[in-house]
Amino acid sequence: MRLYSVKLSFLVILIFSTIVVPVQSKAAVLPYSDAQAISYEKAIDLKILGLFANHPDDFELDRAPTRAEGAVMLVRLLGMEYQVKQGEYSHPFTDVPSWADKYVGYLYQSGIANGVSDSRFGSSSLMSAAQYATFVLRSMGYEDNIDFSYSNVLDKAAELRLLSASESKRLKSSSSFLRNDLVDISYNALNVRIKGSSQTLLEKLVDSDKAIFKPAAQILGLYPSDFSRHYGNVELFDPPSTKSGLAIKNKTELVRIITKALLNNDTSLNIDISEYEGNISVDIVSAFDISYDAAEEITSVDDFVKEWGRIYNSRHMKLEFIYRYDKKEYNSKRSKVRAAIDKARYIVAENISIDMPEFDKEKILHDNIVNNTKYYKGTQPNVMPAEDAYEEYGSLLFGYAVCKGYAETMKLLCDLSGIECMIVTGETVTDGKAVGHAWNIVKIDGEYYHVDVTNDDPLPTDGSQVQILTYSYFNLTDSEMMKKSTWDRTAYPACTSIANSYYYKYNKIADSREDLRKVLTQELEKRSPVIELKVTDYSKSTYSNLSDLIFRTNIVLRYYYTINDDLGIIRIFDIKYS
Repeated sequence: MRLYSVKLSFLVILIFSTIVVPVQSKAAVLPYSDAQAISYEKAIDLKILGLFANHPDDFELDRAPTRAEGAVMLVRLLGMEYQVKQGEYSHPFTDVPSWADKYVGYLYQSGIANGVSDSRFGSSSLMSAAQYATFVLRSMGYEDNIDFSYSNVLDKAAELRLLSASESKRLKSSSSFLRNDLVDISYNALNVRIKGSSQTLLEKLVDSDKAIFKPAAQILGLYPSDFSRHYGNVELFDPPSTKSGLAIKNKTELVRIITKALLNNDTSLNIDISEYEGNISVDIVSAFDISYDAAEEITSVDDFVKEWGRIYNSRHMKLEFIYRYDKKEYNSKRSKVRAAIDKARYIVAENISIDMPEFDKEKILHDNIVNNTKYYKGTQPNVMPAEDAYEEYGSLLFGYAVCKGYAETMKLLCDLSGIECMIVTGETVTDGKAVGHAWNIVKIDGEYYHVDVTNDDPLPTDGSQVQILTYSYFNLTDSEMMKKSTWDRTAYPACTSIANSYYYKYNKIADSREDLRKVLTQELEKRSPVIELKVTDYSKSTYSNLSDLIFRTNIVLRYYYTINDDLGIIRIFDIKYS
């Protein structure tokens, strides 16, 4: 399983010089200071997680936040935004804007925040660093006048690492508290443990509150994988060194040191096993398997070890690794993964809001891929290495992909957007032959559907480069997908619903030829530029000739059309009216 992970993708910019990246990061052209540029990247991640609602163009990091804005952020950090939006919460304040009304009402009724007077919340008043730090500490279970006092709240924030010591000192000595400071504190709070709990704030928001989508938090490098929960950050593992090598005492440490070596692309590893507890000759194979799986997930570079072996005696073991790529190639592949994630972050932050219906999110992502990607046929010279067409990198950074690259891109974007998505591998019929194919299954409103972005991005048959945005393979059932494709149905959830099928959702259905005639007449009289319908009783013999239905209206001079014979989808376009 591929587990993307990159923490604070502004770091990616530092390594972009090692690979060719044709799309410049938007962050590079924003009018922010260096510190605010880092805050901007944090704000992007908070937006993806649903903790910061503004569009990236409206982050306004150099502006001071208001108390109303702070109240909204507090509700989000409490994991209560969805419930608050669904409920009714009154308050006595007359100065609260409508967009903050329920948030302030919830905080007031819960006893978490009061107003500046009996009738005023102070909504437009500027929020101070101490006030916002107090809000955040409350979201983490800390109590005023018990765990901290207002006078020392910034010291408490620094103690818990919501702020660095220098940031705390700066904020205490200055009256300036900007939205970039609010973002920094909020972001830092995610990895701080709740009072009296082993859970971090983010883990609570993901696991307990279900307010944040776990795959998104994992991709952003904020939520620990099962491996890191058990083994910790292996790159920080630094066992003592002896003449025989790095001294380890058990299988857990063995996994840590092998994983670290693989991540560093080390070709050999010397281990002192003189004090090893257990039978290392038995443990070594399973330890390597665990380490290799973890390294593949951490880096998203698959199958990068060609061979490995070991020699050992009672005190010393030497492991040797032969890689498929040299260190430069390996680092380039890791850089490409980070670059693809960075681009995906911007796509999602700029186009998706957490409160959008899942169908709308899916359609936006589908359209973005189709509109920005062409099928890679292997004949485009000097575009990119062919291997990149199989990954998100080819689609997102160069605009070319094969089916696997389309499917990987859709999954990455869905994961960041809060949509459950998986990649399906099987076969599809092309030119009468069964060929390998990949597509996706998504979960929309509790039901599973097939979505095949590759086949919704067809190459024109006339040799032109005009691409047509279609939805023929958008949210299909198993029975519909089986008309052209095969896959191991036992390995994937059943797709039986039509509720979010594109044509049913938009009522683009014709149940008979007479029904089709009526709909066509209505659309042509409206002079619609494109007409697209799904015919439920489609057969070639009944629907192959559309000219009598179209020209009898006497308002059409010319038209083009396509028919998907497998799915009964008729699309009429480039219509010239009289």
